[in-house]
Amino acid sequence: MSRRPPRKFPLLRLPRLALIEVVKCWNPIEIYLFSRVSRKTKEISKLIEIPDVGLGLTISKCYEVYLGNPARCVSTHWYFRLYPGLRNYEKYKHERYLDIFSKNSGKSVGKLIDHCQEIFKCEFGGMSISNLKFEIIDPVMKSSNLKVFINWLNQHEKLSKIPYLSVSSGEEGDQLHSNWFMQNLKKDIEILNLYRSYRATEHSTLKVNGKVDQLEFSNGAKFLDLDHLIRMDCIYMRGGETSLTNRDLNSFLKNWKEMKTNERMGFYFIDAAENLDWSIILEGLDGEIRDVRTVRREYKSPWNEIQIYKANGGVDITRTDGKTATIGMRFHMIFEDEPLSRQMIRDYQKIIVGQNMDGQEMDMNFVHDPEYEHLTALLRKTFFVMVK
Repeated sequence: MSRRPPRKFPLLRLPRLALIEVVKCWNPIEIYLFSRVSRKTKEISKLIEIPDVGLGLTISKCYEVYLGNPARCVSTHWYFRLYPGLRNYEKYKHERYLDIFSKNSGKSVGKLIDHCQEIFKCEFGGMSISNLKFEIIDPVMKSSNLKVFINWLNQHEKLSKIPYLSVSSGEEGDQLHSNWFMQNLKKDIEILNLYRSYRATEHSTLKVNGKVDQLEFSNGAKFLDLDHLIRMDCIYMRGGETSLTNRDLNSFLKNWKEMKTNERMGFYFIDAAENLDWSIILEGLDGEIRDVRTVRREYKSPWNEIQIYKANGGVDITRTDGKTATIGMRFHMIFEDEPLSRQMIRDYQKIIVGQNMDGQEMDMNFVHDPEYEHLTALLRKTFFVMVK
């Protein structure tokens, strides 16, 4: 006696309320797939609420769109991996991943993001461009696919500013792809992070087209010159070595003082390309040198809510509208409450006060502790500016 084949469950014939209760039990990938079936299933999917869900994108060997709460562990996130072309890729078999293959992945990923935002009512949290050894960009991604995607990104009306963008690259030359992406990106950026192994070279220089609210970069990112400093118009900036000279810093501060550029400036903390020479930096600025022994300013860190920068002394520069910027060097900025050492005070007088009037250092005949000299030598290039 032959058995009857099992009948399929008539899911779409369920009453509307019952169907909604079923869909509530599904994970985001299942809800997404269900929403693609028809107009009816899409409307049902939009009724399912997933609290605190955000959306992000990583571009490396494929387009990886992820859904989840950024504040929670990545093990609770769900991933859509969209591969360029239809050739065989090794599938990542896991319930939290959905592999999608498309001849035009650059166009498809834009549609995927729009669809997810409509279904899950989530904001675009940010994206990362990775070209490290273990995440080499697929050759197909470097051609027409990526151009289609970046055109979609630049023309996206609802995404007026990218909330977060991380750019990284590995060996010298690998960053060509990352730089191509930045050179063609026309959006403003809220936070631009270049900490993860990003390096610029003579043949591969980063270009940022829009304004950047907050810039963070590593010691290897020497792309920052006077043109970048002015064009990005950052509010906050911190990083390592730049190509900025003392003359560049002087020109930058003069432009700010005359309200020609960087009116949004709040707090910059960067390394110059040479030891700071205050006779050059302060030339023509009419700066007021503050007493390092009695003046201490506090500035709440934009990057850490509980961290307070405490700048001793410094030089005040007043803008034409009355706003004041305090500039100085990392050597005299601390996080604790204890007073500066006698050696630090003498260095301040020698380096800043002694060079301000005629460019000649004061003769402060004193001997430093060798360990002190070693610890502070690297801080002679670090420049900060605070505006309140």
